[in-house]
Amino acid sequence: MITTQRAFEAAMLDFKEKLKGQSFYDQILQTTSIEQVYQDIEKLQDKQAKSGRLRHLSKIEPFLARLREYSSVVETFVQAKPDILALIWGPIKLLLLWADVLKQSFDALLNALEEIGNILPDFCELAEMFADNNRLQELLVLYFRDILQFYLISTKFFSMRRLRVVFEMFWPSHRDRIQVVVKHMASHRDLIRKEVRMEEIRRADELRNRELKHFVQTEENNIAQEYASYREHISPKGYDGDLYRFSEAVCDGTGKWLFRDASFQNWLDGKEKANRILWLRGIPGAGKTLLASSVIKHTQQLNNTHTVFAFLTYLDRGISALSVLHSLIFQLTSNSLFLKTMLCQSDLQYLGNDFNVAAAPFQALIHSAGAVRLIVDGLDEIDATQRSRLLKELVRLSGECEECYILLTSRPESDIARDLNGKTINIQVDKNNAGSIQVFINKTMEKWFKDRAFVPSVRDQLQSWAAPLAARAKGMFLYAKVIFRIIYYINDVEDIQNQLEHLPTSLEDAYGRILEQINASAEPQRKKLARLILGWVGCAPSPMTLKEIEQALIVDREHPSKQPRVQAEIDPIHVCGPIVDVVDGYVQFVHFTVREYVE
Repeated sequence: MITTQRAFEAAMLDFKEKLKGQSFYDQILQTTSIEQVYQDIEKLQDKQAKSGRLRHLSKIEPFLARLREYSSVVETFVQAKPDILALIWGPIKLLLLWADVLKQSFDALLNALEEIGNILPDFCELAEMFADNNRLQELLVLYFRDILQFYLISTKFFSMRRLRVVFEMFWPSHRDRIQVVVKHMASHRDLIRKEVRMEEIRRADELRNRELKHFVQTEENNIAQEYASYREHISPKGYDGDLYRFSEAVCDGTGKWLFRDASFQNWLDGKEKANRILWLRGIPGAGKTLLASSVIKHTQQLNNTHTVFAFLTYLDRGISALSVLHSLIFQLTSNSLFLKTMLCQSDLQYLGNDFNVAAAPFQALIHSAGAVRLIVDGLDEIDATQRSRLLKELVRLSGECEECYILLTSRPESDIARDLNGKTINIQVDKNNAGSIQVFINKTMEKWFKDRAFVPSVRDQLQSWAAPLAARAKGMFLYAKVIFRIIYYINDVEDIQNQLEHLPTSLEDAYGRILEQINASAEPQRKKLARLILGWVGCAPSPMTLKEIEQALIVDREHPSKQPRVQAEIDPIHVCGPIVDVVDGYVQFVHFTVREYVE
């Protein structure tokens, strides 16, 4: 008896662990008798009758009758705890309520219950046959596991979000899983008729588990292969590398103001229902991209929340609204078998070349995913036509998908404001980040003092001269960054003083000073080299690697067929100053505003 009770408890624990959540289990435990089930059925029939969609609930009477017999035998021979009886009756109520959202889903559940009711044995007769035999208790455990397995498959399906939308897509595979359990229930009749050993009864339980596991594994493998095929065909752009680079560049202590902002908190918590789009707008160089990276890293840690994102840049000439949508789709589905299955069963014939075809499954996926935080940075850096197409779709999505909250960053361009059509909560970044810029300046100066080993008296002077820098930056991290790049390796303290006491009036003025320094260089070769590098960086249709730049610089225009040979490495930052950078081996302007200034 003790062994049998432990077997029942083990089955209960296994069911509880595999169930979606504790809340479902708690709801199940509230129903402990068939009388409660009949009361719930009566309420459901009244509800259906009032709405003119009464269904044939009498079809499940054989199932309920067999379970009544089963629970009676279990109570008699096993001394069952209330939780065991609750697991027999409780799931029925939840399944009927969940399935009632759609006529087809309700009928599918009734048909499954009817089929199982017709193959379950007469448990009272079974009790008489094996009254003095331990085989009865083994068989009761076996059927208990079968019933719980059916409930587990069914609860996972009928509790799906937006069952109305996904029923036709997912029911066939779940119906096939149920059939595996039904087949094994039917096969138990042979165990009842024959004189079998207990080992054979246990083997039947193991066989069902193996077959179900094989069925599920095969199904998952097929989906994985199909999904991988679509992904390879579309080859969506990934932004994880950008996220790593930007999040690593965030200066500790900066950006905290945003997470204290009430509008942002409402967006983050999903409390803002009227306008679910948050627009972080601001002047160039205000740190919008780094703020976006901080938001992404934060939302990735939220429970039950999907985060998808894109960092758009002028450097990617091939970017389009469709390519962004592709990236978001495959980000959203990458870690969810359910969403992968949903995508693979969508109409994807023209996914690679039709924006509307891509938009349809994306909306369906967001609807079914639950809470989604969608972040797109740098909208102002891509083609105006493409960003308009993308923006209109995102605005439409925000209206259709109640749990999708969108964050956008860009300059306050008039066409972007027009497409957003006032359906956003706006935060002006450069009006709120003065404190963060001061933190950035302080930490940069600490590093500067350490790297250059200035004596204490000079440090005090430098801090005094740099005091106006935060105010002069006018909300631009980039301005402060460029100034530090200009002065970082100057050896003459008087030259540093001159730079800090005569700060550029704007970012463009800072760029102009750097170009003036290049043109005024006493080294003709360096001036020529700097102009060539800036020319290649500004005119190349796609970013060039440092090696490509080095090759391009030694091409002989008078003898183009001559094979160039690089004799020495070049440091573009040393040659051109702080308006260029080398990122992941590619030479590029420190900000897209440099390109605009040069052009």
